[in-house]
Amino acid sequence: MLSIDIQSDQGNLSLQIKTQIPNAVTALFGPSGCGKTTLLRAIAGLTPSRGLLTFNDDTWQNDTVNVPSHRRRIGFVFQDDRLFPHLNVEQNLRYGLERAQANGVDIKLTLPDVAEHFDLHPLLTRRPSTLSGGESRRVNIARAVLGQPKLLLLDEPLSGLDNTRKADVLPYLADITRELQIPTLFVSHIKDEIAQFCDHMIVMQQGELVDQGPTAEVLPRLWREPLGTDRSLNEAGSLINATVTDFDPGYSMIHLQVANQPLQVIGPSMPETSQIRLFLAAKDVAIALRAPTDLSIRNTLAVTVGRMTSMQDEAPGFVAVELIIEHSSAPQALSAHVTAAACDALSLEVGARVFALIKSARISTPSIFES
Repeated sequence: MLSIDIQSDQGNLSLQIKTQIPNAVTALFGPSGCGKTTLLRAIAGLTPSRGLLTFNDDTWQNDTVNVPSHRRRIGFVFQDDRLFPHLNVEQNLRYGLERAQANGVDIKLTLPDVAEHFDLHPLLTRRPSTLSGGESRRVNIARAVLGQPKLLLLDEPLSGLDNTRKADVLPYLADITRELQIPTLFVSHIKDEIAQFCDHMIVMQQGELVDQGPTAEVLPRLWREPLGTDRSLNEAGSLINATVTDFDPGYSMIHLQVANQPLQVIGPSMPETSQIRLFLAAKDVAIALRAPTDLSIRNTLAVTVGRMTSMQDEAPGFVAVELIIEHSSAPQALSAHVTAAACDALSLEVGARVFALIKSARISTPSIFES
């Protein structure tokens, strides 16, 4: 567990964070300039800070101790590529490995294993200037992993990549962090990435922590805390676990099941894993009293109204409705933001059995890694 109780003043930003972060994949979320990168750099010992910082049984910082960055055994992947241009891919990878060896670290992750994990063998003799954006990011992450880190810090590692390149990198990230059980902090403002990749979530605003918890619990309540001028940051949603059942190439349609109910999403191919996670934006979920027919919306889930919360202060005229998906052994909640007028017209109340309507086109294409 990472225990943080630190302060750091950087220009106009005053960072004050006190929290404990589990050994999992944790998202750092919030508006630009809120201190996400500053927090990562303070954890890594790259930015001066005051206070207490411990990781499991190691004290990295207190009133009398400040462990140098290279001795904290942290893998840091920055927003921009940091490969050495005069070295080929294999030489860049060996740099990370040799630094760990020079510090007397027990080598558990070998170059052949990591190269295979990230599918880098075809790239080993190439120079960084010849790599695509997705290939370069994979090499950056692999080099950080070869440093045998206790903790992995990823500062928007997918920034600047198109959806195709992101889909090329994300599966490797998921594999390396979950299969090798490397605790990870992942900075992103893309909720789809967070929902599919992160188990835990921290929300920051103006250098402070404003919310924290399991991703499935934090995503639905993002609307409660104003997060700057970018309204998209406050668009809440749900993390939903689904099972892949089929793929129809004629319609580019992936068929899923959510709690034994069918769900369809658009996708280029059959996902490689059977269990995936989806992010469903609350604004894209409609409610009907009866299962509709002759409708272009293809997804209809039987649900029960769990609770209703007025959004009057944050979004006047709207109500946040929690919908519990039926026929599920492990209850899953779906969030919907509907107008107060619609709630009254439908006579919605807690316990009512209704139907959630979701457009296939509004569901992000699922990434190919397991939930």
